[in-house]
Amino acid sequence: MPSPSPSPVDFVVVSPTNDDRTLERCLAASPEIRSGDVPLRVVREARSANNVIADALGRADRSFVVYAHQDVYFPAGFFARLSDALSTLSEQDPTWAVAGAIGRDAARRTHGTVWSTDRGMVVGERIERAAPVECLDECVLIMRAGDLSLVDLGLPGFHLYGVDLVQMGRLQGRQSYALPLDVVHHAKPITSLGGGYAQGHRYVRQKWRARLPLVTLIAPLERVPWKLWKMRVGVRIRARFSPARHAYGQHSDPRAIARELSYE
Repeated sequence: MPSPSPSPVDFVVVSPTNDDRTLERCLAASPEIRSGDVPLRVVREARSANNVIADALGRADRSFVVYAHQDVYFPAGFFARLSDALSTLSEQDPTWAVAGAIGRDAARRTHGTVWSTDRGMVVGERIERAAPVECLDECVLIMRAGDLSLVDLGLPGFHLYGVDLVQMGRLQGRQSYALPLDVVHHAKPITSLGGGYAQGHRYVRQKWRARLPLVTLIAPLERVPWKLWKMRVGVRIRARFSPARHAYGQHSDPRAIARELSYE
């Protein structure tokens, strides 16, 4: 499935939203979205991330769907940079499956960077060109409109779909990539890896059991999820006893962060 050569007018952004204030401060405040040059479709009361993605891919009237968290801010010029990165990627690999801002390969090496407000820093490893990965962070995912074969509607909730989409691509012999992009993820600290995360982890672990272990950006997928259990305890302890030791938080302005980082 060859890719067309993209331009900024070829993107539509979709986001599942449960906090309008965060949406307005972050994603909707992104300059090219605020101006209307790139349309934003907001989905409220979504059943799952993959349902949002499938619906967007099926109804998109532009060539590419950018799935983004409501707390992501795209600096000025982001979509021009994304266009250039996808043009280069499509020359390198015309059948790429999914692209994103940050991911990991099978050796657990991180490729790509994202500013993370909960960490108060840019996380990841800077790359100069598209890097093949085995999982992608779900804060930003780029797919071709109509590419529904990658989406498993049985995956519940809003976790682990970044690795699932990549692995669905692998079933078709297609590779996924992290791209060199500038993104502000105005994220809150993780306070739990139970609930929906544990449910999604179990589903993906069982689905891909023949391929385990698989890397993720948080807890790896293993036959016996020892690391997940250990990390769940660690997250609870840090949330209660180890507050952030940096000046950034939800009071911070993601646009100011982007300017501070010289992203715009």
